[in-house]
Amino acid sequence: MLVGENLAEGDRLYTQLWDNIGPFSALIYRLVDLVFSRSQVAYVILAAILITYQCFIFNDFLLTKKAYHENTYVPALVYALLTCLSFDFYTLSPVLLSLTWVLLALRNIFYRIESQSRDVRILSTGIFIGLAVLCYLPSIIYLLSSLLAYLFFANLSFRRFFLLLYGFALPLLIAFTYFYMIEAATEFTQQYLLSFRTIERSPYVGDWRLLIVGMVPLAFLLVSLYQLGQYRRYTNQQGKLQRIMGMKIIAALATLLLVRQLAPYHLLYLVPPIAFFITHFLLIIRRILIAELVTVGLAFLLIFNGYTLLFNFFSLQQVTHTTNLMVQPTDYDGLVKGKKIVMLSKHLSVYRTAQLATPYLNWSLAERQLTNLDDFKNVSFVFAAFQSDMPELIIDESGLMDRIFERIPTIRTSYQKLPGQPVYQKVGE
Repeated sequence: MLVGENLAEGDRLYTQLWDNIGPFSALIYRLVDLVFSRSQVAYVILAAILITYQCFIFNDFLLTKKAYHENTYVPALVYALLTCLSFDFYTLSPVLLSLTWVLLALRNIFYRIESQSRDVRILSTGIFIGLAVLCYLPSIIYLLSSLLAYLFFANLSFRRFFLLLYGFALPLLIAFTYFYMIEAATEFTQQYLLSFRTIERSPYVGDWRLLIVGMVPLAFLLVSLYQLGQYRRYTNQQGKLQRIMGMKIIAALATLLLVRQLAPYHLLYLVPPIAFFITHFLLIIRRILIAELVTVGLAFLLIFNGYTLLFNFFSLQQVTHTTNLMVQPTDYDGLVKGKKIVMLSKHLSVYRTAQLATPYLNWSLAERQLTNLDDFKNVSFVFAAFQSDMPELIIDESGLMDRIFERIPTIRTSYQKLPGQPVYQKVGE
């Protein structure tokens, strides 16, 4: 919301707003803010619409490519149920946005397995993965998994291999050219493309706690894989599709290694392959009544898991640390309401009733500059940042303002410290 709000007001990403968000995701958030402003309901509704579209894509290409022995809408049902696993799946996250492009690329791979598809499908696969990367950088893993799928199961020629790479590079080159033209190419590279190096890993939810959140689909996946190994009545094409989906599970797990702020919604990449295998499991159950009961049980457990996390049944939020995902009340809420502020720490909850001033949204990026004021370029940028977008309040939980005032005395004259609080108020406010 903060990214969309500031971009809608005219700030430029990576220069006037520092964050490691993907440029395509930022563009979408800007459009959402222009239409809906700060509406959490709008984000949830848009996420639900997007997930519905993903269900349609997923079910459509599985039916078209005869992934199962019968035509069915069970894949779409299971996909929708798996997205109920955690409440943050419906926050219109960059992961959810990029997953749409990943599914479109997966559809092209499935088309290639059965027949000699045209070059345009190879090119569009690369473009889709490139767009996914512009939404969310760790999805670059899917370039490697797609290349391996083509090489192992579709006999990709040398020429088409480079066509795929060209398609992947095209959106990134267009984005880089745009930021070069607005003199932000270096910032785009440092804050986004190289964010693995510049931003430290600070998970909201730890790895083993994430395992607790995903325990239900993991259990069904293991049972499904076991039953698939026992069944063995599949066509050659269906066997290839199963192996490709196995590769996608590995790719989804690999993206978790690249995530800087791990949260349950990063499990979204696992939804398509897990839905694929669970559907196989449900369809090979011979007795219809048992199949129906298992499906109802799956639906109940997944939906109950989501509501348990949201409403903290059995204190599950404390066990999984999903409270870290919630915007919490702060001691500054009454003071900052309706004002433009800057919070010099990683706690973003204070912006719930306030707006962001200065470019310093992502603290991991801001801290690198604000703690290195012996560099004249950094001092010059900080001065320009405060002059162009002067905050009404500065909340200095990091204790850096004394050093900033020492290096830039002209800013000191504009602020007075409130007694007993790490807060500086603009003179005259």
